[in-house]
Amino acid sequence: MDMPAQLSELRRAVPGCHVAAFVDLSARMVLSHDARSKAPQERLDGLADRARQLLSAPGLPGVDHAMAISGDSLELFLGAGDDGLALVCGTGTDVEAALTHARAVLGGVTCDA
Repeated sequence: MDMPAQLSELRRAVPGCHVAAFVDLSARMVLSHDARSKAPQERLDGLADRARQLLSAPGLPGVDHAMAISGDSLELFLGAGDDGLALVCGTGTDVEAALTHARAVLGGVTCDA
């Protein structure tokens, strides 16, 4: 399955998820995304920046995920090497379930590499 289809499936599998994005962490760039409504490029760029910052924070070696809460949004970030996923969801989202779905998608990407 191609990445846009996987992201669409991921977003739909996580209740309350508004955006699912595949990120190149080293380049801080969203390579593909699926959104409930059009996501402005500035928002996607911000997601890529936060993913890189949070997943590579000093003093947190080996951390594969991070999250940020802002107002009514929960941002989840998952990384494996230079690949990452960013999800923008509602604050009521089941984090563990979202991470389980995201890990399955990201695991498939890293196995294909």
